[in-house]
Amino acid sequence: MMNEGKTMRRATHRLNRRQRKKKHVGEFQEFCFVVEARFRSSPDWPALHAMLDEFIDVAIEGQDLVFGGGVAEAFHGVVSSGVRYAPLGECHRASVGAWLENQALLEDVIVGPLIDAWTDSD
Repeated sequence: MMNEGKTMRRATHRLNRRQRKKKHVGEFQEFCFVVEARFRSSPDWPALHAMLDEFIDVAIEGQDLVFGGGVAEAFHGVVSSGVRYAPLGECHRASVGAWLENQALLEDVIVGPLIDAWTDSD
């Protein structure tokens, strides 16, 4: 694993700025994380919409983040930086996770690890 990182750095170093940007490596690497939660009971739609509005306003846009996802059987989605190439860190994961944990409508909140938005997939 250690040699893999060293090889990646050497390969990245050989690319010029335009190539690094096109391949989303080096300073152009972008991260995201997955969030999931179950509803404690069948959701009351007006309360759920109010919670989602507050989630977007406070936990997401309040930190210059973006969210893609929604609700069906559960709450789930992906969070990434709303500012291109801006760093996304553990502080963002912790903040979004804490906000979701404090919601009366949700339980079993899962905040996934930071992953490369362009190359990591499940």
